[in-house]
This record gives sequence, structure tokens and C-alpha cells, in this order.
Amino acid sequence: MKDYSLPTLKTIRPLITTWPIGLSYQPVRLALLFILGSLACSNNLLPAAEQNTFSSFQARISSLINQPQFKSAFWGIQIVSLENNEILFTHNEQKRFLPASGMKLFITAAALDHWAADHRFQTPVFLEGFLDRQGRVLGNLVLAGRGDPNLERRVYQPGSEDLPVTSSSLFIEEIADQLIQQGIQRVEGDIIADTTLFLHEPYGRNWDHEDLLWAYGAASSALAVYENLYYALLSPGEASGESALIEITPRQEGLIVINGVKTIPRGQKVMIKIGRNAAGTRLTVLGKVPRQHPTLTYALSVPDPALYAAQLLKSSLEKRGVFVSGHPTTRILNPLEVLQEGKLSTNKVQQRQFNYPDHQQLSNWHSLPLSETLKILMKTSRNLYAEMLLRALGAEFSGVGSLSTGIAAVKEFLAKAGISEAQLNFSDASGLSRTNLLTPESVVRLLQYMDHHPQGQLFRESLSVAGKDGTLRQRMKGTVAEGRVLAKTGSLRFVSSLSGYVMSLHHGRLAFSIMLNNYASRPRRVRQTVDAICTLMTELPGNDLSVVDPAQADH
Repeated sequence: MKDYSLPTLKTIRPLITTWPIGLSYQPVRLALLFILGSLACSNNLLPAAEQNTFSSFQARISSLINQPQFKSAFWGIQIVSLENNEILFTHNEQKRFLPASGMKLFITAAALDHWAADHRFQTPVFLEGFLDRQGRVLGNLVLAGRGDPNLERRVYQPGSEDLPVTSSSLFIEEIADQLIQQGIQRVEGDIIADTTLFLHEPYGRNWDHEDLLWAYGAASSALAVYENLYYALLSPGEASGESALIEITPRQEGLIVINGVKTIPRGQKVMIKIGRNAAGTRLTVLGKVPRQHPTLTYALSVPDPALYAAQLLKSSLEKRGVFVSGHPTTRILNPLEVLQEGKLSTNKVQQRQFNYPDHQQLSNWHSLPLSETLKILMKTSRNLYAEMLLRALGAEFSGVGSLSTGIAAVKEFLAKAGISEAQLNFSDASGLSRTNLLTPESVVRLLQYMDHHPQGQLFRESLSVAGKDGTLRQRMKGTVAEGRVLAKTGSLRFVSSLSGYVMSLHHGRLAFSIMLNNYASRPRRVRQTVDAICTLMTELPGNDLSVVDPAQADH
């Protein structure tokens, strides 16, 4: 997952070398085999084909995960051939792990299964009142959220992971243009953002409070204008001692910015701290930035997405000369108002959701095909996209989008896929929650199921490609695994996962899931080890197919 708490949005990814890892930990039996082989070959080295046996593949993975640096860690791995369903390596495959963004595999698969790749969301605007011949709206304009996470119609481009920094929303500007084309010149009422398709529960269960400030922890809503984020651009002053310059874009109505950042001499270290009050109305920025330092960009979450949407639409209409007498306001579905005996009441939900007649529709916004949205979700690991799709699935499943209805929809998909939910726990869709639990076996079974699914090709195309794009763009470069591993990354503090597909050089296609919890090593060393396992999978020989669990292997 993206970590916007770093000083800039630019992530420095070190080049990864896989060869040195684990060389000093080969099993003793392999050393003996090498000595005997050398004698038999008149002191010549064994041919490469004989050294790269399947047993060696298993032993080398065992050696990698049993390095001293992982003494306190907990590994779970399963590798399966998609050609014949042979289990090629397995370790703790039925144990439960925190998967981090590995959760997104299940949401993406369920979305493709339910909607198919060409599904398009619609986001309409309704007239609540009357439009007279003078272009006056005698009543309200209602922007109705329908769960589209990609209202800006983004198309994934390798190397461009973040929403472009602009002063306005493409979606809002286009909607305003459509309303002008309907002849609207004045609004004698309010601009209302209706998000009652989703229950108002903006965050996943057990999210860390520190995540909520940043764009990767943006609140989920049936409306996600500009991905429910805004940017704070910080530039140094011209001279040491001057206050830094802070620009907020798009503009946040009512936001008070406390600027405590001072300009310091060139060459000194940047130090920035950002915080805000509980209501999200006061942003405090403290620290120091050197003279002539490039602009620092921080992506922050919008605390009230529905109100944000209404404010932006009102502002956009006024910019076009449309007078609006009323205010930006919202309609949300409060969880406490739709409970009956502690459970979600469908009847109460329906009483509080607004149904607008088709003939009152003034404009409509169609999304890009779902396949394009899923590429953004998976390749850039967009948390908001996953959370909204989970709730949208729930709305299809029950009429209201919520965590519980969305999870019920995913579980229905799991049953169809033949995946037992007994050992799994879903607390959100993005993987930010610390109470999500998956097993490597369940992930591999999902990958096997989707490999034969009618939408399987599009599912694979949504994954990052090693050394090429997405969150794997800088990993496995220059190795045989480059371009041959398609997978979803996952990372939280003390959590790392990678699951997906490998095109092996000699053994056909593989499905795999690698999960690591509770590690004490540096994240870079963890990535190196996981990438080394991927390289071994790519080089996997095609003989001696026997399953080895490293718990029983010699070390």
C-alpha cells in the first residue's frame, strides 16, 4: 500500500539483487552431494542441469526462509502448478496471516465475477423541484452517488501512480457543463450530495487512527470526487527564516491551515510534521525546509467526501455564472438510524434512501469499463477503490452498501469458487485493517479458480508485472523473473505478502502465495528474499515432482 506519510510522494526503490541471499545456508546434504559429484566427474563441476534439480529448488526456498534474520518471523507459502495442480512447495499453508493489500485479490475477483470487465457505473444529477423557462431551478440539484471509485476516468499508465495534481475535478467540471447545456442559469435551492446507497461507515474495521489523515486512508463514500483527497504543496521561502509557502489544491472550503514551517539554509535536512483536528477543519504543518528545495507534495484525505462533492459542484456552477441561493449539503445513511435489534434493517434502509424519478434526471456520468478501474486498484494498490467496490457489491447484494453486506457478497463468491471461509476473516477490502486473516492455501485456490474464469485474462492483466509496472516496477529487474511474475503486493508494518502467477522457464505456469508476518528485518531484505523465491520459481526445473514442507526438511 502507498505510504503518503513519507516526505514526498516519490518512492525510492532500491535495486534488488537476489543472488547473494541464502548462499551460506545451503543444507549439508547438498554440500555432500556436491563433493561426491565432483569426485565422480574427475574434479569437474556438475553440469548446471544436474545442480538445478527440483529437490534443490525446495531446499533453496527452505534455506531462504530459515535465515537467522527471520528467526522471529512467521512464513506461509504455497506454490502450485497450474498445468497439473501439483503442490510444488508448501509451508504453513493453512495458517492464518495478515495479508495487507493481498485482500484486494478477493475484491477484484468478486467484482469481475459479478459485473464482468465492461461494467460501467453511472453517476446522475436529479432535479428536485422545477426548471422554468428562464433557466431557474426552483428547488434542489441532487448529485447521487452510485459507488464509482474512478469518477476522474483515470487510465493506468506505468510510472504514473498518483492522481495528477490539478485545481479541479474532471468529473465535476463535466457535470457542471452538462447542467449548463440543460439551460440552467440559476438555482433557487441547495446543491445536495446523496450518498445513501452506502451506509455511512467511512473506514474499515480496526484501522489505525494515524492512517486516516493520509490519502491512502481516505474515507469511503458512494461519491468519490477527486478520489476523496486533496494535495498540500509545500515550497520554501526565498530567504532563510521566512515562512514556507503552502498551497492547497483543489481548494478546501472552510479549511484553516496553520503554517509553522520555516525556511532554512540550503543543504540542511527537511523535517515536516502534519496533523489536523478531529473535524478535519484545521490543518497544522510544522517543520523546516531548505532554500531552493523542490516542492514537497502531500496527499491528504478529505474528512467529509459527500460535503466535498457538493461544495465542488456549487463552486463549479458559480464559476460558470450560475447563481446558487442555497448551500452545499448532504444526505447520508446513518447506521444508528437503520438498525433493528442490533442488525441492519432493510425496511429502515429503504425508508431513508431517496428514489428520484427518471424524468427528473438532468445529467449523467458514465464510468470507464470496470477493467480500467481494476488496473488502477491493483497496480497502484488503491485502497479507496477496493473499499468502494466492496460496498458496491454489498449494494447489489442487498440494496445497501456496507462492510457487512459487501463481505457477505464476497463470501457468496468464495462459496461458488469452492473456497472455505472457515479460516478466513474479512474486516475491510483494502488490507489496512489488522484483523484481516487469510491463508496461503485460500489465496492459491482463488488464483486457480480465476485462472479458468471467463474473466481470468483481465484478472491477470490487473496484476503488477515484475520489473515492468505497478508496485513491482522496480522489483526483480535484471533477473529471469522480470516480466514473468504477475502478482499483488501487500505491506504493513511487520507484514509482507506477494501472491500471483509465474511463467516458469521449464515448468509452465504456477500460482503462488508468499506471506510473512512478525519479521524484524528491514523491509528491503524481506523484499529481496521474496524476490529470490520468485526467481527460483521462474527457474524451476521440470522433473522430480515431490512435495516438501520445510518443517520436515534438513537444515
